[in-house]
Parts: sequence; structure tokens; C-alpha cells
Amino acid sequence: MPIAEGVAVSDVRVRRWPRWAGAAASGLLLALAFPLIDWNPLAWIALVPLLWVALGRGVPRALVAGWIAGSVFFVAMLYWLVLTIGTYTNLSPLVSIGPVLLLCGFLGLFFAVFAAGCEVARWSRVELTLVGPPLWVVLEWVRTYILGGFPWVSLGYSQYRTTYLIQFAELTGVYGVSALVVLVNVVIYGAFRRWRDGQVPETRGMLALAGLLIVLALWGFWRVRALEAAVPAGSLRVGFIQGNVPQDVKWDPAYQDTTLDRYEELTGLAVVEGAELIVWPETAVPFFFQEEGDLRDRVVALARRHRVWILFGSPAFAYESAGIALHNRAYLVSPEGSVEGSYDKMELVPFGEYVPLASMLFFVHKVVEGIGEFRAGTDPVVFPTAHGATFGTLICYEGIFPGLTRRFVAGGADFLVNITNDAWFGRTAAPYQHLAMITLRAIENRVPIVRVANTGFSAMVETDGRIRWRTNLFETAWRVDTIRWTREPTLYTRAGDVFVYACMVILAIVTLLATIRPHDISRDGRQPI
Repeated sequence: MPIAEGVAVSDVRVRRWPRWAGAAASGLLLALAFPLIDWNPLAWIALVPLLWVALGRGVPRALVAGWIAGSVFFVAMLYWLVLTIGTYTNLSPLVSIGPVLLLCGFLGLFFAVFAAGCEVARWSRVELTLVGPPLWVVLEWVRTYILGGFPWVSLGYSQYRTTYLIQFAELTGVYGVSALVVLVNVVIYGAFRRWRDGQVPETRGMLALAGLLIVLALWGFWRVRALEAAVPAGSLRVGFIQGNVPQDVKWDPAYQDTTLDRYEELTGLAVVEGAELIVWPETAVPFFFQEEGDLRDRVVALARRHRVWILFGSPAFAYESAGIALHNRAYLVSPEGSVEGSYDKMELVPFGEYVPLASMLFFVHKVVEGIGEFRAGTDPVVFPTAHGATFGTLICYEGIFPGLTRRFVAGGADFLVNITNDAWFGRTAAPYQHLAMITLRAIENRVPIVRVANTGFSAMVETDGRIRWRTNLFETAWRVDTIRWTREPTLYTRAGDVFVYACMVILAIVTLLATIRPHDISRDGRQPI
């Protein structure tokens, strides 16, 4: 853009700072909508400052504004990684800031592409409501799978407490909730833009949006009431065992007997309260259960003595041609003391359980100790248990992957169990974020979720996504609760990400129409950049 006569270059640079500050404010507002703060209404307006400063100034500036907003958002969401890396690797917390900033900068690129896509739509004279929501959805879906996948804090999760409004996720998955939030932001931005230009805001669009929100909320209210009135297809008494074993002593061989003592005691208390299935956390058994020995015998004898099913996590290994492969595994032991089956974690934690693109990032192992050489499992496993009930097990952050979760339910699981060890997160926002995301899996598949974490939060999640109760962080706890299921398959369980594919089709059609339609001059009369 040419500089007006008499205006210094430094003055132009100064005026740019409010734009970048507006982009950063957008990222901060969005972060406040998530746990810990949980001011979820902010999500409905958080993208408005970004759109305001990004649109109308060309694609390059839209890219920069989007990247700033996204980077600020992910720094605010993932700050806890500095603590995790600094505590459990050979990097100091100060040095670990670098890798975290690189990750957040990479994730900020998704916001950058969104802002640039919206700017292209603007100068192509395409309605932003036809581009913004589907583009955001496709980008979130890509983030779920690229480089192993990291769909942490997708936009729709900000509304996990808005129970009635998000029940339609059983049709669209969490991506539909994200699309709705973006749609509201786009419509509000459009109204302010018209007001700034001295025009009357588009009332029809505002009324249509209000009508959509009302219909979704009323339908969600009806759906929740229908679920509460439904006759359950089965029920089961489950014991939640939160061992609260400190991470710094968990793998000390001298502490193994003490760990088992704690789990035996808590299990006995849960059995007295009628538990039929006992659930211990991820890697609750700090040894290779697959090997014969006294420690394995104690676990088997516990199940046989109390005549109870026990699910627990344990590391495992397998011999391969290239060497020994490690697995993060869940075992189910029957009341007779036999191992009924096992499941190997399929979604491994990048830079925690494996190194993505290891041949290119060969230096990572030299810098960061403790990164495992784990191998991913290949198939979801549905376990049997008492009264013919079946369940699938999600290990750790597998619960934030919608596509993986639905495979367990589509395979016949009546309910889901999420075992995890969130001790890595400390007393940060991460345990709150992790729990919030698992609630959408219950809505998508209409199954209850039993969540058991080593240091918390252990929780019971209803089929409508509400958290019935949760434990406190870093406390030794046990609880027994009755879970019920309906065996009503949802559209999302049966068909998967059809909503995402529909968004791809919409973007393709809009792109085609914009390409064949003349758009040499943008709405503000400037040549598009």
C-alpha cells in the first residue's frame, strides 16, 4: 500500500502494532474460553478481533495476523509442556521453552491458513459464512492426523459445559461444534463491519443464526431428557482406583511392592461396595506383567480372591527383526485369574513415546532423554466383562481422537474406559483440558465413559457429556459407581467424519465458483494481494 505524502515510515509501523495486538488479543480471548479459566462464552466472539485486523489488508498480512493469534493461543494452552519437559528430561525448564515455542509456532500456522483463506474469500466476493466454518473444520481435521496428530484443544471443546447446545455432536462430531462457534464469530464480525462502514447490519442473517442456536438448544434439551428416560440395555458396578503414585518413584524397583500394596488395599475397599469391574490407571503396574514372577502372581491372585474383573495398564515388549519393541498396554484379568485379553495403545504421544520423522529428527534423542521407542498397536480391542457387557479402552490421550474412539463403539463396545497417567502435567491446566475433551466422545457415541487417572482427574462421564463427578488432583482415592448404557448407535459412530467430508465438498464448490467468477477488484476497490 502506498504511503501518504508527509507520513513517516516509522508512523506507519507504529500504526501496525494495534493490528498485531488485536490478533494477539484474539488468541488470548480464545484461551480464556478453555480450562482452567473456562469462560466459554468468550469463544463465540474470540475470533472477531482476528477477522477485524486480518481482512481487507491482503493475504500476507492475514497470514501474519492469523499466525500471531494462533501462536499466542497455543502458548497459553500448552505452557505446561515447559514444566513437563523440564521435569522429566535432561533439559532445564528455561531451555525447554524453545521446543515448546517451536511447537506453538507450527500450530499457529493453522490459524494463519484460516485467516488467509477468509481474506481470499473476501476479495473473491464470497460470503464468509460459506468459507470460514468449513475451512476451520478441515484444518482441525488435518491437525488430528498430520505428523502423528495433535488435536489438543480443538475449538469445539471450549463448549463442553454447554450441555444442551452441543448434543448435535452425535451427528457431526466435535467438528460440528467448532463450525458453529466459527459461524457465530463470522456473523458478529460481519455485523460490526457493516456498522463501521455506515451500513445497517444484515438482520436476516442474524435472525437465521439466532433461530439455528435456539433450535439446536431445544433439540439438545429434548435429547438429554430422552436419554434420561431411556430404558438401559445393561448396567455394571465399576470401581475407580486412583493410586496417586508419585512419578519420580513409580519406576523405582524398590517401590514396586508398595505400589501393589496400595492398589490391593483400594481394590478391596471397592469390592466391599459391590464393584464388579475394577479399573486401575495407565501403567499402574510398574513392571512387565507379561513375564512370570511374584509381582504378576499378586495381581492374578487379587482378581481370583475377590472374584472381580481387573483392568490395568502395564508396559509390554515384543521381539521384532529390528530389535525389541515396547508397547503401552492394557490387560484385563478375569475373576478366575486368567488374562482375557490385552490392548496396545494405537495413538502414541509425539516426542513422548516416539519421535515423528525420526530419520530427520535424529538429534532429538541426544537432547531429550526418556523418549520411548514404543510401537503403536494396530487394532482396537473390545473386552468382555460381567453380565455380557463389553467395553473399549482408551489409553492416555487417545481419548482426544474422535475417529479412533468411534472404532471401539462401532466394534461393539457398550461403554468406554479411559486410563491415563496425568502426573506428567503437575498442577497445571492440562488435567482440566484433558478431562474436558473426553466428554465429547461420550456425546458422539452415546456411551458412558469411565475415566481413571493415576493422580486425577478420575471421573464418570454421562452419555450426554456431563461429568457426574470427579476426584481431586493428587489424592489417593477410590469410588464405586453404576454405569448404564443404551446401545443406541449414533450417526457419528456409524458414518464417522461425514460432516468433515461435507465441509471439504463445500470448500471445493466455493473455490470452483470463485475461480470462474471475475474478481479483479476487491470490495474496497483495491487490487487483491
